[in-house]
Amino acid sequence: MRKLAALLLFGCFADLAGAQAPDAFDHLRSLAGEWHADLPGFGAMTTLIRAISNGKAVEETLGTTSDNETSIYTRDGGKLLVTHFCALTPDGHITRLATGPLTGSPKQIEFTFVGASNLHGPTAPHMRQLVIEFTDADHFTEKWTKTEAGKDTIFEMHFHR
Repeated sequence: MRKLAALLLFGCFADLAGAQAPDAFDHLRSLAGEWHADLPGFGAMTTLIRAISNGKAVEETLGTTSDNETSIYTRDGGKLLVTHFCALTPDGHITRLATGPLTGSPKQIEFTFVGASNLHGPTAPHMRQLVIEFTDADHFTEKWTKTEAGKDTIFEMHFHR
């Protein structure tokens, strides 16, 4: 009986030890809520983040009530994808960015350009990179890199609850 109890107890601890830390997607999902930042040259920004599709995707709406854009984050095996519905161009375009393979619980996630829809040419303005840095439960940073005619502009926002 003691051996059985010891085996059961050991099995419980082994399960706890094998529990995985939150991954990159879990970090994104944990940002659910309303966030605020100042973007130099643009003013106060708000981002609303929520889990959608039964937690299988994360939606982020960034900007102001009258001028905003949306990004949808999803898993793709060991990578993450973001589909960004950009308000940068008059008729809009959709940019797709992806991470490389991810493991563990990163403090930073880097997405790079993989394709676009409704982009009028390779030199047309579009987002080519996004870096998200997790500071703590009440702070994170987004760095969006826009490219236009070969020139990059970085928009860095330090969000707080």
